[in-house]
Amino acid sequence: MYRKFKDEVDIIRACGKLARKEHLLDVALTEIALQVRGNVKPVDTIRRSEIGRYFSSYLQQIDNYITKHGIQLTQRRKDSMARISYKADKVLRENIVLQAVAPLDVIKFADVPIRHSYSSYGRREQRWGYGLHKKPFNEEGNSVTIADMPPHYIQSIHNHTLSEYSLVLDSRTEGMFFPHGKKEKINTTRRLQILHFLATTPHTLRNPLKTYTRNITYKQPLGLTDWKPVTSLNKVKIERARLIKGRNTSINQTQTHKQFTIKDKYYDYTLEIIKLTKGVTYENNHTFDQYIFVINGKFTITHGAIKKICQKNDYVVIDRNTKYAIETKTACRLYTICS
Repeated sequence: MYRKFKDEVDIIRACGKLARKEHLLDVALTEIALQVRGNVKPVDTIRRSEIGRYFSSYLQQIDNYITKHGIQLTQRRKDSMARISYKADKVLRENIVLQAVAPLDVIKFADVPIRHSYSSYGRREQRWGYGLHKKPFNEEGNSVTIADMPPHYIQSIHNHTLSEYSLVLDSRTEGMFFPHGKKEKINTTRRLQILHFLATTPHTLRNPLKTYTRNITYKQPLGLTDWKPVTSLNKVKIERARLIKGRNTSINQTQTHKQFTIKDKYYDYTLEIIKLTKGVTYENNHTFDQYIFVINGKFTITHGAIKKICQKNDYVVIDRNTKYAIETKTACRLYTICS
């Protein structure tokens, strides 16, 4: 929810309120650390995420307010809020892959915790994340983060010590960066193209459309936690961005693969978008665990007696050496990564 603050007294009161409730985060973190895959109930994940979201959204709005109004908190209070913020974000990085039952399962979007990112420009976007591994917290391995940007939304300006590759899933998105502190430069990225910001480049994303648009970003562990706002950027060494359009390969009339080969000092992986027409069967069996994010469409996935219906924003978890078949009900686009 949106918070309204009147003055510095209001802010200090809010900080005290959060500090008195910090123990709720400790309980949630302990619960997550003890989870066993296949025994995690979605209702418990949602309950914990609501606790994390309460703290995280509150703190983001506090930070936006004190930055806008030039309020200076004591170092002790800053340290307290930083500690609580870390715990809240960690709760929100619970790896929901642990909900999945081996060897093949589908995590429905209704069971995925939603968090909000509050922009310094006064609005918010929805975000959610999925681990690409089976440990309790997303930052214990590689993961993906999806953002759903409202019409004409602008994210807060920030940077990372790592490079960042964001794939636009819908329509188009504008990537803005700020060389030498001058007027921003804009790269317009269309659907299924990647915006690449080189490490330490101050940047943001903007949705220029009247509709919502999603983007998805593959992250190594540090990429989840290394985020600095414009008020305290990581040391800026590089100020560059570019578009990556990928390579299309038509397998046959019903199946097209689009590949992005990403390789730099921080990342080395191949991202693949599989496009299937309506009414086809796609079969596969990998020697590695596979994770599929459903960009759009509807299909049934089967393995032996297991049969699951999948649709937009669902997440498919497939253990290695598990043969599966996808039967499309509509045209579909699937996002998957080999790293």
